Order: sequence, then C-alpha cells, then structure tokens
Amino acid sequence: MTDLLTHVLAAYVLATLAVWRLDGVRPRHVPLAMVGAGVPDVAKVYFVLGGIRHTVAGVEISLLALQTLGVAVAFALVGGVLVTPEERRVALPALLGGVGLHVVLDYFVVRTGGYVPPYLYPVTWAELPAVNVYLSSDVWPSVLAGTAAVAVWGYGRWRSSVHSP
Repeated sequence: MTDLLTHVLAAYVLATLAVWRLDGVRPRHVPLAMVGAGVPDVAKVYFVLGGIRHTVAGVEISLLALQTLGVAVAFALVGGVLVTPEERRVALPALLGGVGLHVVLDYFVVRTGGYVPPYLYPVTWAELPAVNVYLSSDVWPSVLAGTAAVAVWGYGRWRSSVHSP
C-alpha cells in the first residue's frame, strides 16, 4: 500500500503545482490527477483474488492488464468523458497526467529480474530495465512524498492567506 500512497501523494504535489502555474487548472482538478495515479494499482486486486483469471467470450482476461499504459489511458478517457464538456479540456490531461506519473514512478521500483512489466503495451511488449531504487513495500518513498505534500499544502495555505483580499 505504500506504493499506492506514494503515487497518489506525488500526483497531489504535481497537480497542486500545476494549479499555481497553469491557467485553467483549478484545485478541483487535483483529485482527478490523484485518481489517475491510482488507477494502475487497481491491478493489485489480482493478488487479493489469488491470481484469478477470467475467460470472457473465449478470451482470457487478467486484472494485471490494468497496469498497462493502454488500459490505464482507456480508463482515463472514460473518466474524461464522464465530466461536463467544459471540464474535459482540463480533466482529461489531469487523469492522463496521473496515469503517466504512476508509470514513470513504477520504473524506479525494484523488480525481480531487473525489468518492469510491459507497461507500455499496446505500444510495445518490451520489458524495459527497471531503475531499482526502492521496493514497492518500502516506507521511505511515502514519507518523502508525504513530506512534500504537507509542504505544498502548507505553502498553499500561506499563499492563499497572503493573497486574499
């Protein structure tokens, strides 16, 4: 779970910075980036269910497919369609940014064999080398992301009190 927490907190930090720097991005878009960052980890349900695979119309389906960029982008696109048309211009990039951040951070996780799963499917099935910086169960990345999130939150509170009329 620390891996999921790290992804969500990192998305909070980057999305909040985007709110401060980019026109049109509002605080209401920050949770969308956080949800996007959590979508690929829905695949962890696979481990809770004991590796159950399903067959639908003769096609074997695995929850591990949720950790591919193609499926995560598809979920983000569906999420982008579910918001009002006025919000899509910002909501879709927020969701996709969260998904992209998740995939990038996953390249830093220590992997058996030194390669990440084929996250870039459907672009390629290649298993690219992992950077192997931390284990997904390590606590320190979550502490680091949490510290950054608290600092950004605190600065935002201070900033709004200084700039309020």
